[in-house]
Amino acid sequence: MIRSSFRIASGVGPWLESQLWDAGVRCWDDLRAAAHAPGISPRLDARIRAAVARARDALAAGDSETLAAMLPRTERWRLYGAFGDGAAFLDVETDGDALTAIGFLDARGPRVLLAGRDLERFPEEARGWRLLVTFNGLSFDVPVLRRAFPGWRPPRAHVDLRHLWARLGHEGGLKLLELDTGVGRPAHLLGLSGRDAVRLWRAHLAGDAAALRLFADYNLHDAVNLRTLMDLGYNRMIERLRLPAAPVPVRERGDVAYDVTKLLLSL
Repeated sequence: MIRSSFRIASGVGPWLESQLWDAGVRCWDDLRAAAHAPGISPRLDARIRAAVARARDALAAGDSETLAAMLPRTERWRLYGAFGDGAAFLDVETDGDALTAIGFLDARGPRVLLAGRDLERFPEEARGWRLLVTFNGLSFDVPVLRRAFPGWRPPRAHVDLRHLWARLGHEGGLKLLELDTGVGRPAHLLGLSGRDAVRLWRAHLAGDAAALRLFADYNLHDAVNLRTLMDLGYNRMIERLRLPAAPVPVRERGDVAYDVTKLLLSL
């Protein structure tokens, strides 16, 4: 998708980008082959070509930061096709102002960091993430993490699925989105909410080991399901906007079920 994006250039909005696609300039290589981009001024043509050259170099270098800076924030989901393998899907839990858990799925598999155990490892674990995927993370998860780890900076390439799915017509929270899209979770987690997570965390602090495992299980599935929802959302955006890009495979929770179970048993 990123190779078909011309909104990396200032002055190119959704209408002009769609006009380029309709005129046969459907990707960066098409622009290179054309003597002049149809329907635009020579000055804007030069600006687009300069932006494409810069973006091409960034993509070749695996530089998602530069590409994210070139795109409007609402269009950074387009980076997923190129950088999905280096993405991290993240969800945090809190008890009031206290950060209690960070669950995430990245190229190394699912992991959960817990207050009082290994929460301080987060900046090291997050090093190398090229794309961050959250649900409501712009408003909640990222501010929580930045307060807890003042030296950490999130990837600029950040897709907040709350906003992406709002463009697709969804209203409501993560659990409702899972129901609407058929993305499931184990039966023992159905009906649990953030309020239950607080209750389970406090039970763990009182010595209940089973409560800790259920708490971590809940948090990890919030993170793991984000990958499936990102796959679905990316493909639906391509279809909805009739974009010249291939869909991504939709991965399922079951792909990492063994790893999640093994992790929980180690707690």
